[in-house]
Parts: sequence; C-alpha cells; structure tokens
Amino acid sequence: MTKYIFIIFLLSSVTNASDVFNMTFLGTGTPRPNIEKLGPSLLIKNQDQQILIDIGRGTSLRLSQIGNDYSNINEIYISHFHFDHVIGLADFWLTSNLWQKKSDTFVYGPIGVNAFCKNIMDTYKMDLKYRYKDRKYSKLNCFSFKNKKSVLNEEKISIQSFANDHGHIDNSYGFKIKYKGKNIVYSGDTTLSENVIKNAKGADILIHEIFASSKKIFKSNKKLREVASTHTTLDQMISVLKQTNPKLTILTHALLFGINENDVLKVIEENYNGDVIFAKDLMSVDIGKEINIFNLEVLDEK
Repeated sequence: MTKYIFIIFLLSSVTNASDVFNMTFLGTGTPRPNIEKLGPSLLIKNQDQQILIDIGRGTSLRLSQIGNDYSNINEIYISHFHFDHVIGLADFWLTSNLWQKKSDTFVYGPIGVNAFCKNIMDTYKMDLKYRYKDRKYSKLNCFSFKNKKSVLNEEKISIQSFANDHGHIDNSYGFKIKYKGKNIVYSGDTTLSENVIKNAKGADILIHEIFASSKKIFKSNKKLREVASTHTTLDQMISVLKQTNPKLTILTHALLFGINENDVLKVIEENYNGDVIFAKDLMSVDIGKEINIFNLEVLDEK
C-alpha cells in the first residue's frame, strides 16, 4: 500500500483559487530506467490551461495515475531532443486519440521539431489507418521557438524559452514560466549557464538539474567526466544558487553516482543559505501568494 505524506512548505495567507497555478512533477529521472523516477516531464496548469514541459518515458502513465484524461493538454514544450525528454510524445499523442481528444496538440521545441513530429506521425500511419478510417483524429502541430509568437497575458500561463548550455547540443533550452507576477525557471539539461542565471535571479522557484559523484568514481571514470562537462556539477550548482537566490530551488534530473540526495543537500546547506529540495515523481506544487508542496515523500507500507 502506498501512502502520501502531505506537507505545506511555505505558508502565508489564504489565496484565491484563481490566483494559484499548479505544477506536478510527472517524471524526475534521467535516461537510466528507474520505476520510481520516470522520464523528465512537468505538468503546469491553472483553471483553464494545461501545459507539459518535456515529455519523457512514462509521462502517459503518470498522467493516468493522477486522473488526467489528456483532453485539456494542448501545449507541449520540448527543451532538447535527447531521447529521455521526448520519447513519451508518441505515446501521449496516440493514447490521447484513444481517449477521443478533440483538439490538436501544439508542440514547441528547437529547430527541427516540425520534422520530428512528422516522423512520429509517419511512423504510426498504419495504426492510424486502422483505427481512424475517416482520418478524424487530433494532430500534432509543431513549431520551433523561432517561429512561436509570444503573447503576454497575465491571466494566462506564459512560457518563454531561452538558450542554455548543454555542451554538445547546439539547440538546448530552458524555460521561464510566468503567471500573475510569479516566475518559475526550468533550467533544462545544462552545465553552468549565464542565461539560466540571468533568468533565474530572484525567481519564485528554480527547477534545476544536477550532477554529483564521489571523488573516487569521478577520478576513475573518463566517460563520467565527459557527462559531467555537459551538466551542472555540485560546485556549479552552489554558484548558481548564490548568484540567483530563488525563494525555493527544486533539484531534478539528478545524475548521482556514489552519492545520494541527502549527501548533496548537506553540501549545499553548508555553502548556501536558502531552501533547496529534491523533486519526487508525482510531487505537486501550488504557487500563489504561498508555495504549498504535496506528496514530497512516498512511503511504501508492506
């Protein structure tokens, strides 16, 4: 049996429901298969909008777990084309059609996203022909960030992309999420990035990836050192925090080798005076005048 611990992280005053928007971490993992940490995906919603940031392995399963029927998710933002961030797109699209999703899904991503989506639709054309003889099914409409029109509206969640630095990836992005004066920054996969720092200064929440390993493993493994060069090391993370000072930092997509989350948090606490936690799959965050966090921990009862 699974039991959730519900906690309130920061509490101030009662907030009108229309002023609150929610984030649910559907997946917080990496390319390594882990049933407790599925592929990167973040669901953002207010009363009339539902948006996905990245769509990794198992996104559709997590949506089913929280009772989401897909019908109101009409925008997906892709940070980059590493498979662990996009492999769930075909599953989401095909499954949402099974649930008779009426509206098309708009996908925004780096240059090449239109061809990427076309390839997905071509791959499953035999399935589509079998299931939808009249061709009445929702489509993927895909646009690069370069061709996306930005419309600022305080009553709507807005997503602004910015280039980060994922080393060997030319087109990799983070996102700034805005709603009624609240700013959430999603770093995407990145090493130390001046653009992340610029956008995250004073943010309400910074969602950031992290890499950390024991000295022994790091020294003995050349491949691991190459991986570290394209991600944010623990020392770099502390530097980011000191320069940005967000109200809350949530670490996700954690590449940890020979070291655990508590070890990482201990080092951060010794060097930075701010609130930092690790994301968990299905962790839910309400953001308004206060920040309320639910499902921070999952306990398994035998």
